[in-house]
Amino acid sequence: MKKVFSLLLFFSFCAPTEYLVQIRNTSGSIIGEYYKETRWLGLKETPNWKDLSSFSKLEILEFNATNLNSLQDIPALPKLRYLQLDGAEIQDLSPLQRFPKLDSLILNRTDTSDKVMLTYSNWNQLTRLELAYTNVSNLNFLGPGCSLRHLHLRNTKVSDLKPLSNCTKLTELYLRGTKVKDLSPLYGITGLIHLQTGGSEVSDEEIRKIRSIHPYLKIMPGLRKILGSETGLD
Repeated sequence: MKKVFSLLLFFSFCAPTEYLVQIRNTSGSIIGEYYKETRWLGLKETPNWKDLSSFSKLEILEFNATNLNSLQDIPALPKLRYLQLDGAEIQDLSPLQRFPKLDSLILNRTDTSDKVMLTYSNWNQLTRLELAYTNVSNLNFLGPGCSLRHLHLRNTKVSDLKPLSNCTKLTELYLRGTKVKDLSPLYGITGLIHLQTGGSEVSDEEIRKIRSIHPYLKIMPGLRKILGSETGLD
C-alpha cells in the first residue's frame, strides 16, 4: 500500500510539468510557463506568436502590446473571445477574423484610425469595444446588426453618433473628451443604462433632453452637477 501511495505522490508532482508550455517574448526570452488547458493569459510583454498555438482553449488574452506592430502571424485560437491590445501600433486588423468567437476587443491607446478600422469586417459579432485615446473619428463601421453592449470612445475624435442607432443592445457608452454634441441617435436605445459625457461638447440642454426620454439613465456628469451638486453623480 505504501508503494502505491508513493507512486501516486511521485506522479502528482511530475505529471503537471509535462503539460506546461513555455512562452517567450519576441526576443526569445522566456516570460512564463503555462498549462495548455489555460483559458486566460495575462502577459507583461508581447509573446512569440508560435508559442500561443498550443493554447487551443484560450479564451482571454491580455498583454503589454507597446512594441507590437503586426498581427499577421497570430495563430488561430478557436475559443478566443477577449483580446486586449492596448498600446499596439497595428495598421491591419484583418488577422482578427481568425477568431470566430471574439466578442471583446480592447484597442485603447493604439494607432487605430478610421482607415485601420476598415481592415476588419466582423464588428457585428463584438459586444465590447474600447477605442479610448485613438485617432478614430467616425463610427460608420457599425452597421445594421450591431451587437455592442459596451463602447468606450474616450478622447477620440468622434463627433457623430448616428451609426449607434444600429446598436440597439447598447448598455454603456463613454464619451468623455469627444466632440459629440447631439445625443438624439441614442433616443431609441431603450437598454442604455450608463452614459459618460464629462469633458465632451454635450450641452446641459442635450442632457436634459435625453433624461426626459430615458429617465433611469445613469449620466456622468448628471443633472445634479448641472444644478450645482458637488459630486456630479446622477
